[in-house]
Amino acid sequence: MSRVLAVVRMQLLNWPINIAWPWGILFSSFLINYAIQSALVRQNVGDSTTGGMLSIYTVVFVAYLISVSQDLPFALGLGVSRRTFHLASGLMLATEALLYGTLLYLFALIERATDGFGVELAFFGLPFMSTSNPLLQILVYTVPFLLFGVLGFAVGLVFKRWGANGVLTLSVAAILAIGAAVYLITRAERWRAVGGWFVDQSTVGLFIGWPLLLVVPLAALSHLLIRRVTV
Repeated sequence: MSRVLAVVRMQLLNWPINIAWPWGILFSSFLINYAIQSALVRQNVGDSTTGGMLSIYTVVFVAYLISVSQDLPFALGLGVSRRTFHLASGLMLATEALLYGTLLYLFALIERATDGFGVELAFFGLPFMSTSNPLLQILVYTVPFLLFGVLGFAVGLVFKRWGANGVLTLSVAAILAIGAAVYLITRAERWRAVGGWFVDQSTVGLFIGWPLLLVVPLAALSHLLIRRVTV
């Protein structure tokens, strides 16, 4: 366990990528949305819901992709095993996810208490991510961080193992799979049923249950990939 914690401390040396950039971009998005909503309020436009908060999840994806490229070769050069690096990355991601999820929940409480920061802005407290249970609400914010982080880590391993060709092949495969799904749903005229399925899902199911079902196989896949990565 001491080796795992030592690797976590090593990864924290790269704190701008893991901490500064996610929150910096989030608050930049917040300031832009706040300024726009302030102008709209003066024109007697009602409350506004924005998806700007989701930017932090995207940056976490990028951060863990970069972590594989920068931190893994350095760690292996110091004699750290691939298994230890994987465990340390998982521990760091879980800790970050819980901390970030809790902070987003606290910001949502402030937003609600101040009537959208005084301008009726719904930035942190998104209606489709809201639940009445505080603990579940924190998990609603937390679990997507796990999904995006594990996905970024896995894509980073693909890049380290197969280079740009591997990532581009993966991208093409994903596009083809999505295109095939869209074609089949359209051909079967099932878009109403698909929309109904999403509407029928609870907030807990969409943002906790289903993401966790994806996190587990992605983490297992990363475990297999990291053993085959060459640096």
